[in-house]
Formats: sequence, structure tokens, C-alpha cells
Amino acid sequence: MFNVIVDTRERLPWALSSSQINEIIYRKLDTGDYSIEGMEDILCIERKKSVAEVSTNITSERFHKEVERMSKFKHAFLILEFDIDDVMIFPKGSKIPKNQWRKIRTKGPFIRKYLAEIMVKHNIHVLYCGDADNASYEAVSIMRRIKEIYPDG
Repeated sequence: MFNVIVDTRERLPWALSSSQINEIIYRKLDTGDYSIEGMEDILCIERKKSVAEVSTNITSERFHKEVERMSKFKHAFLILEFDIDDVMIFPKGSKIPKNQWRKIRTKGPFIRKYLAEIMVKHNIHVLYCGDADNASYEAVSIMRRIKEIYPDG
């Protein structure tokens, strides 16, 4: 059994469920959105809800600093609630109005390249999960594996 830490800045957090989860605790995390209590220094899970969110983030210095901090974790994950196909066609399929597309600075192929660089240069696992349900399931699965590897936290 373990307690999940959810960052207090996480809007609409996943509805996490598992027989292994004892309690969900809302507390500020310096890096990431989710971790396990007592393992906040080795496990970091960052959640991204849309390609548009990633597109905006990768042009921000704040996100680059977060990636740098994540790279120092033994186990760092960027869990995406969309598929790689959604990235490649972006901004198509997004909620961004078509008349705004020309203002978008980062298109699909650049986003895909950047996400690959995060994996290679920063050793952060990037998981394309398709939707929020699959993403939350993957997050819980990762937490369970981490708890098995480090049973004493």
C-alpha cells in the first residue's frame, strides 16, 4: 500500500484507483504532478492533457526548467493524454480555431522532435496514452512498479 501525492496546482486531477493506493494527498510538489509519498525525490510524473498544452509549454522557459529538474529523477515520466498521431496532425483536431492556426509557433513535427529529445537527452519516459483514462491507468501502474522495486520507500 502507498499514498499518492498530487500537486496542489493540478487542476482536475485523475481519479486514481487501485487496491494498492491507501490515500491520495494533495501537497505542493516542486517538480511534476504526481508521486508517491516518501519517494518524491525518485519518482516524478508530469501530466499533459493536450497537444496544444505541450505546444505552449515547449516555448516557455518555465517548462524547460521543469524538464531539467525532471532529468535529475531516477524515474521521470511525461504522461500524455493523446496519441502520437494527434501530435503529427496538430493543430488539426485541436480545439484551436482554424483562423488562429497561422499564429501557432510550434507545429506537430517540431513537437514530436522535442518530445523525442526529452527522452534521449533527459532520460524522461514519454508515454502517449490516448486519453485520460489510459493515462491515469499507466500512472497507477508505474507507481505500483516503483513501490515493488522500493518497498520500504
